[in-house]
Amino acid sequence: MAKKMELADWAAKRFEANQIFTPSTPISVADLFAGRGEQIFRLVDAVGERGRHVILYGERGVGKTSLSQITRFLIPVGFEQIKFIRVQCFPTDTFSTIARKVFKEVRFNVDSEEGGQTVYDVAALYPGEITPDDFIRELSLWNDNHIPIVVIDEFNELSDPLAPLLMANTIKALSDSATNVTLIVVGVANDVKQLISSHESIERCTEEILMPRMKTDELKDIIEQRVAQLGMSITGNAKWTIINLSKGLPQYVHSLGRQACFEAIKNKRLNIKDEDAEAAVQSLLASSDQTFKDAYEVATRSNQPGNLFKQVLTACALARPDESGYFAPGWVQEPLSAIVDKQIDIANFQEHLKQFLTVKRGQILERVGEERAYRFRFRHPAMQPYVIMRGIRENIVDEKAKQALSSPEQGDLFPTV
Repeated sequence: MAKKMELADWAAKRFEANQIFTPSTPISVADLFAGRGEQIFRLVDAVGERGRHVILYGERGVGKTSLSQITRFLIPVGFEQIKFIRVQCFPTDTFSTIARKVFKEVRFNVDSEEGGQTVYDVAALYPGEITPDDFIRELSLWNDNHIPIVVIDEFNELSDPLAPLLMANTIKALSDSATNVTLIVVGVANDVKQLISSHESIERCTEEILMPRMKTDELKDIIEQRVAQLGMSITGNAKWTIINLSKGLPQYVHSLGRQACFEAIKNKRLNIKDEDAEAAVQSLLASSDQTFKDAYEVATRSNQPGNLFKQVLTACALARPDESGYFAPGWVQEPLSAIVDKQIDIANFQEHLKQFLTVKRGQILERVGEERAYRFRFRHPAMQPYVIMRGIRENIVDEKAKQALSSPEQGDLFPTV
């Protein structure tokens, strides 16, 4: 017979849930990283090929930093030793300051006159500006017993217009010299050219990896693995509610999964039920960043009776996006028709979509493409699940949609392609 859990046991279980559901930080332990098989294989292959480098890009919140963080755990090693360096870019950085951050992580020992050794970093050798030549020379000094991996994260944050060009030239020169270091440049972008000054000469020496939103089975792995680690279980409807609300963003699987665990633990249960997932939604809404709440109000506020701004925005959120988060106007039509309980033509909400692009409505959406072939997406990806949850709370989402959100067939009820 299992031991009866005391108050301290439940408190320990809640603490453990906090440890393994991590919505606020990137995942850094390889065995906690679910899914992403294709991206992982391409990344590992690039590290294994001398002279090849990686550009990892995609929208915010899809796990780019998490994947780059765990690279060191994915590489099979024999006698070699992995040398892993990760630096983060800020708007004030230049190529030189990024290189200095990397050099500070490269250390060497010098024998002192008194005996013993003093540790220095390579940055100390470069008191002035660091040029691409300096960067290439230092990164070429690793020996064959090392597998050096240098991650340059948040590259899109740079304001210096020269940095992308200098980085592209550096990648090409490192590849031409056949050095064994692998540069991994990570950033928010729709395509590689938006992130780094790309030209044909570096296309042949870089693995350009788009980090898409997570697939359903990958999200399912996240929730199932962690619930099992906690020694808990979860009902099907609760699990699919969490998965479908997350819209491919791992942050929300972690947030909703953790809160659902808290709800079950609060009720002294090891089984997560439907009502726990529902309570998790309400709890997450109550604790959401004020920025999300303000953005929603700005986007949907109107003094006109019968306006459809909330309904159209909710339908945009329910439209299942492509792997880059974009949806076409036609994909909004079915969920919107379900919400207002009548057939709606695209012409009836085209103006709403245009309004969501304006400063007046907080530019909650952004648009790409040409007229008659426009695609839209939420400027901040995390707004999409938030809008759906607001729609549930305010009874904008109809019962059919609510049922769909707790069903693995959700994608079939709201098709996009």
